[in-house]
Amino acid sequence: MTTKKMVLLSALTALSIVLNWMENVFFPWTVLPVPGVKLGLANIVFLMVFLLAGFRFALLVSLLRVLVIGLFSGTFATVVFPLSLGGAVLSLVLIKLSRTLWGERLSLIGLSIVGAVGHNLGQFTVLALIPGLFPQISLVYMVLPALILLALPAGMVTGWISRQILPTLKQEWEGL
Repeated sequence: MTTKKMVLLSALTALSIVLNWMENVFFPWTVLPVPGVKLGLANIVFLMVFLLAGFRFALLVSLLRVLVIGLFSGTFATVVFPLSLGGAVLSLVLIKLSRTLWGERLSLIGLSIVGAVGHNLGQFTVLALIPGLFPQISLVYMVLPALILLALPAGMVTGWISRQILPTLKQEWEGL
């Protein structure tokens, strides 16, 4: 990989951190009664990196974003960190699996939806693995269908934005 491509990946990593931070600071809303619902703007970056540089680099960018946000927001030593990590990792694994199984027949918006749903499933998987965190885990899982339904429009929006950006970014990437 060329130095210019590494610089672009570094800039995209920084962008994912900034987008995630902006979303947490400026849009800390929750859709009641479903807590924690966000658009997932940083997922645009991961999708771009995945399509340009592959799974390993997308995973690296994702892990760096979760680590930096965890350190700077003070959530590194809380339950928020493993939840974010689980969501990020499963999201990318499902995006990779979807691309492997269906190739380009699955659109960018479809990949984004897979990532959004995967993020929710990853968080809930981690939640289920932390013993004693929620005494009534069945109550927590009652929220999962609503989160998956809300992930569909969120994935559509971030996928649409990604579709607008990808041609320009791909042209830049190939020119490096």
